[in-house]
Amino acid sequence: MNLILIIFVFIIFGIILVSYSSKNLDFVAISLFGCFTAAFVTGVVNNLTFWDFIDYIEFDAIIIILSMSIITKIAQDSNILEYLAVKLFKISKGNRRTFLYLICIITTILAAIINDVIVVLILAPVVIRLCRFLKIRSGTYLLGMTICINIGSIITPFSSGENIIISTAFSLDTAYFITNYWIFSYFLLFITIYLIDRFILKKEPEIEEQQKNFVLELVDTDVMISNRKMFYVNSIGIIITIALFAVLPLLYLTAAFSAFTLVLINTKFTKKKTIDILKDVEWEIIFFFIALYVVIGCLLEAGFKDLFINIPFEVLSPFMVSFIILLLVSLISGFVANTPTALIFIPIISLLIDTFHFPSIPLFFAFIISINIGGNLIPQGAACDMMTLKIAQNNGVENLNFKRLLKVGATFAVIHIGLSIGYLFLLSLFTL
Repeated sequence: MNLILIIFVFIIFGIILVSYSSKNLDFVAISLFGCFTAAFVTGVVNNLTFWDFIDYIEFDAIIIILSMSIITKIAQDSNILEYLAVKLFKISKGNRRTFLYLICIITTILAAIINDVIVVLILAPVVIRLCRFLKIRSGTYLLGMTICINIGSIITPFSSGENIIISTAFSLDTAYFITNYWIFSYFLLFITIYLIDRFILKKEPEIEEQQKNFVLELVDTDVMISNRKMFYVNSIGIIITIALFAVLPLLYLTAAFSAFTLVLINTKFTKKKTIDILKDVEWEIIFFFIALYVVIGCLLEAGFKDLFINIPFEVLSPFMVSFIILLLVSLISGFVANTPTALIFIPIISLLIDTFHFPSIPLFFAFIISINIGGNLIPQGAACDMMTLKIAQNNGVENLNFKRLLKVGATFAVIHIGLSIGYLFLLSLFTL
């Protein structure tokens, strides 16, 4: 273990995190510069080659992230999300409780499939417009959406960057998520919606019957579809993609095949070639992930794991170790971006399983649950929370500001963490 090298690489890691959190800094350039600097110094000290660092990049995860970004863009261009929002309102028949439940459920499901920020970007303005037509305030519905989005991230291994990274590192497929997380996720979802309904929405005034009927007659779901054939083809394509994720083991091949099949199909409708679609991909995030992989590789080459090897974890029970991971990761992910947190803790989780032989199921549960729900502790902890707040402010939503989002978000984060601890205890009993 080279302690000086570990400290040096950690300083670079910290600089990258600061750059990612600052709007005024070019985080991609800083991340790549930090990555090359860390690799150069680590390579010289440990006599490593270029390919030694390349081996640390999980290209499976990068392919999934790239492919899901393309699928998200196609869903966005097809007006699928806008259609769903308006359709749910029509199904609810203007009943505010039914609409809250439906919008939270569909938001959760969508967040399990496509980028959470995109879900907010498309659904939030539609919800705000519907509420304005109804002459009610939209803040509570937006709160429900953004809190439930983080629950949706638990449902699949491809829902978010951090889930993709974790599932790739430990070879967790969709079947594993269905088996181990779906029951708890949907329990968490319905408890959350019930509490929002019971303690927040109930205090707000009812929708006037005349206004509700007027809006129901006015709103037409067909108006949301600009190209009907494109809409149906892409909807079916995305449903098939989800089904393939559930049955095929190699997520990265499934994601790539589905994404580029949809690109080829959509060429007929949009006249866009692959190169045009690729221009819309968030390349800055992909390069950021690659830089982080290399920096974490430098930490491992410097002996990062050795810092934990001499800690007497064996004196702790499986539940206690998982409990510490759950609390620690929840707290850190509330203040630090989720992806770097995931990458730092992956070697620690691996050490606990491979060296200390703790059962993997409680550890994976604690890790994945905490890294997704911890973001609700403060608005800055989740990109979707900040995007919801920004949209609310830009549209003059009266009953959603930073203070309310912080108060409600933190309250639900604590509730979710508490319920997770209870479920973790039961899980630990059955996996001994």
